[in-house]
Formats: sequence, C-alpha cells, structure tokens
Amino acid sequence: MEYNIINTYIKFIKTKLIDFFRIVLRNRYQKSIVELFVDKYIEVRYFNETNYYEQKDFIKRLNSDLIDVYSANVDEKNSNTLKTIVALFGYLTYLDDLCYIKEDLEVIKTLSLDKNLKIDDAQNLEQELKTWYYALKASKEKFQKSIGTKEFNLTEKRIYKNTFEVKLEHNVKISYLFSETAINKAYNSGTVNEDKLFITYILTTFNVLNNANNLDFSKKYIVDIAESIFSKEKKRERLFNILNTTLAKKHVSIKINYSDYLEHKEFINKKIKEGYSFSVVLDKDDVDLNELILFSYVYVYEDSELFDIISNNENKVSAKIIKI
Repeated sequence: MEYNIINTYIKFIKTKLIDFFRIVLRNRYQKSIVELFVDKYIEVRYFNETNYYEQKDFIKRLNSDLIDVYSANVDEKNSNTLKTIVALFGYLTYLDDLCYIKEDLEVIKTLSLDKNLKIDDAQNLEQELKTWYYALKASKEKFQKSIGTKEFNLTEKRIYKNTFEVKLEHNVKISYLFSETAINKAYNSGTVNEDKLFITYILTTFNVLNNANNLDFSKKYIVDIAESIFSKEKKRERLFNILNTTLAKKHVSIKINYSDYLEHKEFINKKIKEGYSFSVVLDKDDVDLNELILFSYVYVYEDSELFDIISNNENKVSAKIIKI
C-alpha cells in the first residue's frame, strides 16, 4: 500500500499534465522536452521551489521559472514549440485550479481557438480537452474522498506563529464496559500508539497537500513519534516514507525528546541530512547547545536551568524556542 499520498498525487498530476500537452501539441509533442517544463511547474506550483522568491505575484514567479527552462533548452529547431509550451501554462493555471474561473470550459474553448498557439489539426481539440478536463476533475474529487475518514480527525494546537501541533482523535464508539482510562491506555501505548502514527502522518500530509493546492505555504505542523518505533526498522521506514517529499519535509516536523535523540543519534542525524525536520523537547539539563542547531523547534521548560541559558544564547540556537 502507498502511504505517501503527496507522491501519489504528484505522480497523478504529472501524468495528466503530460497528457494535456500530448493532446494539444499533436505531432510536435516530445515527452522529454515537455517533462522538463512539467517538472518545473510542479516544483513551483506544488512545492514552492523557485528561483524568484522575491517575486510576490505567484503567476509571474511561475512564468519566470518556466522561461528559465525555455532559455536552457531552446534552439533554432524547437523555438516555436517551446514558446507554445510556455504559453499553454497560462491556460493550465486555470485548469489546475491555480487561478479562479467561473466558466472553466470557456478557457478550453478560448485555448482551442487561439491562433497564436499554431496548433496543428485543431478540429477536435476542444472536445478532446473537455474529455481530459472532466477526467482530471473526477480524479481529483475521487482522491479527496479516498483520504477522508469519519473514524479519525486531527486537532490542531497553535504553538508558534503559523505552527501547529497535531493530535489524532478517534470517533469510534467503544463499549461502555471499558473505562475511559483503559481506552486511553490502549489507544496511547504499545502497538496501537505506533499504528495511529501512520494515520496521523497521512492526514497531516493531506493537510499540507491541500494547503499547497490553495497556494498556502505558510503553515507548519509538528507530529509526535513513539520511541518504541525506532527499534523496528521496517515499520520505522514505512512511517518516515510518508513524509518523504520536498513538500512534507519543509512543512512537517517530528517531535522527539532529547534523551531519545541521544539514544538514536546516528539514525536521526541521517534523517536530518536527508532533509527531514525534527523538533526536540529538552527533557534533561545536560544538553550540548551546539546540537540544537539541528532542530527546527526547541521545547524548553520555563522552570528549568536551561531556559535562562538558552535565552542568553539565542544567537547560538537557530531553532524557534517554545516555552513549556
């Protein structure tokens, strides 16, 4: 089973975008060239990876990145085709929900009649694009419904500017024969506690993906991890793989205790090098301040000796400090 829903969605989007260019470009279609532009579009549109962060207008920023791809690959033979590809993204920004439109099919009609695109054999283009667009919308709706669940939901607690701790809540009715204490113990310990992490990570990345769809790259999330899962290599890798995308790594941080970091330092440092984000709770006073540079957020108890030390050495701690 594929738990990495961001990868699943991006693969689907890439396939549909390539189909779009295959339909429109006809005999001029070359997959290797189209993929260069589609990959750049995905980087900017879904991962917010760009060379033009100073450009606040997202469409202008996207266009600048696409023009870079054009400049790096243009020659005398493909100039017109590459210009057409760049121009077609102007239409795709509407069809891929990047820009709001009231009459989406009007965009397809306008595209099919656009003489500047120099489309060969455009006779049936409008109908082909409508079929493509209906399939795109239906697949997006199916994807959204496939992730939704009535049994579980996430709660968000704001702990820093645009940063939220997420917790999984269950909506399953459990027999009155079991006390609330027994239910909580079963739910928050052992294998059940490990398994619910998978649901938490999947639903969190679903939120991240939906934010990206809406061009909201501001929200960050912090998720828990069970210390017991570090010793279970296969299960641990399946869990981390859920976050194994550029988008998730930038927006989701894994919360660990400092004592657990010391216990599993080699593995955690390896994951940090791979781009994963960690937040650390300083659960002991003997801390190497130099190591705190590795973490995105540092939780420190306000009544601990460390609090004053860290407050007086904020220039050495690049992480965001959270008082607890």
